[in-house]
Amino acid sequence: MGDITEGEPVGEFAFFTNDPRSATVFAMRPSVVLEINENEYYKIISLQPEFAQKLTAITIKRLKSNSLQDNIKNAPKNIAIINLQENPDLTPWTQLIENQFLKSGINYKLHNRSDLKDENYDAFFQKLEENDSLNFFVCNLDQPEWSKQCCIYSDLVIIAAEFDGKHEIYEIENDLELYKDNVLRKKIYLLLLHPENSPHAKNTKKWLEKRKIDLHIHFRKHHTRDAARFCRIITNKAVGLVLGGGGAKGYAHFGAIRALLEEGIQIDFLGGTSSGAFSGLTVSSLDFDFEKIKFYEEDPLNKNLTKNDYTFPVISLLTGKKIKKYVQKLFGDLCLEDFWAKTYCVSSNFSSAQLSMHEEGLASKKVLASAAIPGVFPPEIIDYELHVDGGVMDNLPIQSMYKFPVGYIIAISLSSSTLHKSEHDDTPSNPELLLDKLLLRKKYKLPSMSSIIINSLTLNSVQRQIQNKSNATFYLELNLKGFGFLDDSKWKEILQQGHNQMKEFIKNVNPSEKFWK
Repeated sequence: MGDITEGEPVGEFAFFTNDPRSATVFAMRPSVVLEINENEYYKIISLQPEFAQKLTAITIKRLKSNSLQDNIKNAPKNIAIINLQENPDLTPWTQLIENQFLKSGINYKLHNRSDLKDENYDAFFQKLEENDSLNFFVCNLDQPEWSKQCCIYSDLVIIAAEFDGKHEIYEIENDLELYKDNVLRKKIYLLLLHPENSPHAKNTKKWLEKRKIDLHIHFRKHHTRDAARFCRIITNKAVGLVLGGGGAKGYAHFGAIRALLEEGIQIDFLGGTSSGAFSGLTVSSLDFDFEKIKFYEEDPLNKNLTKNDYTFPVISLLTGKKIKKYVQKLFGDLCLEDFWAKTYCVSSNFSSAQLSMHEEGLASKKVLASAAIPGVFPPEIIDYELHVDGGVMDNLPIQSMYKFPVGYIIAISLSSSTLHKSEHDDTPSNPELLLDKLLLRKKYKLPSMSSIIINSLTLNSVQRQIQNKSNATFYLELNLKGFGFLDDSKWKEILQQGHNQMKEFIKNVNPSEKFWK
């Protein structure tokens, strides 16, 4: 249900209401708890009345807090780092991390077995609780008891391994029972260290198959952006970008992302639906490289993906062959888990009537599933189940981003949440509409048939979007009126609109809210 951190009360609801407690509390590591019964509480507030007010404020604040606030509040304080390989030279990576912490003003301390001296473990770790620094414990196979105690007292366990090394489960992982299922299992991140200038990770799946981890992080040697991303992630201050669907309007995402990069905003996690998945995964696969993104924008092959692709409408109006061929060429055999930054997309599972979140597997297949607009493109089959456009169930997957240690979420929507009323009190007949179009009178301002069908599919998703947008740090609803779902030929104007509107949005952000400065 949630985490209780140092100095916070637990059981206050049952205390105030005299109702049975609805949850059980487990200590994730050795803790000191102060118990206050009803008589003691009244004695305290008789001497210190402000205590009641502060306790009530904490309770109300907890009810009002969202996942982003909880993430920052519950950032790990003690982190155990386990080196899987013997005697690896981690200096090129640790130096970059140290530089990032110094740059960010984060106080941290690195602890080895030699720091224990003559103290017992309880006294040593209790002393660390009294300081405000971020504590790292270096664990090795030849120090089993030290490693075990570090894992017990840690909030987060990071397993570090050279990507090209042996990927089987190591002895220390078994000895520490890292993947044993129980309610007290700590969060585990897998840190994969890559050589300098690696073009792409390949077959990351081999590292994930036998391990139960919460997150894997790619980190290239001498790569400053990777180091900064790692530091933001472990302090729960990562930046998540969520991109909504909207057909050809998705070209606006390229312009908006370019504006974010020009502002110096680094993206740590990226998620999207439909055309948001297509745009987002494309940019993420290019490692947010500005020059590569510009090259893609100018590629003439991606501007007519729906033109002359009609077929006999058995399950869809378009064959989807052109976009499928292009997407497969774009991503090749690249899998989502191979992306340098954690990237996901969502689709609507037609077989199970559930939203599917895709974090692994062939990027091309998952993008096609996320963008398979019902009736327009054929559904995509994944593991013998039919998948259609993610926008049917969630056209702006903000909630899916809560899974990751983000402190900030930027959400970009292509669909308007504004109420659209008709100017007419009765629906005109088809002959009247046809005559209006032929005479170019524009007397009846009604959406087209395709617009009505496609937007009707996402009506429930729009309501979900309205509810969730307050949970994003920044929410931008792009005004793309006049552009249709299949207006690929207008890609240049759409892209420029995305860039201009994001630039204007950033310009109007209060300086105190610019977390990247």
